[in-house]
Amino acid sequence: ARGQQTGRLLMEQSIAFNLEHFPAKYICISAQLHLQLLYSSLGFVSQGEAYGEDGIDHIKMLLPATSA
Repeated sequence: ARGQQTGRLLMEQSIAFNLEHFPAKYICISAQLHLQLLYSSLGFVSQGEAYGEDGIDHIKMLLPATSA
């Protein structure tokens, strides 16, 4: 399914579900570094420096909560 935007669609649906059910909670992910721009385009903000996880560079990313 590469190149068919399936990953983006899945992330959009996952974000929508979480924001509907847990609006006061931020979403924290461990993103593969090469996908940082994708997650940034979905509203995630990088936190800190890159780190290795399972032999792949990752970075912590947060999507802010919609309400307090």
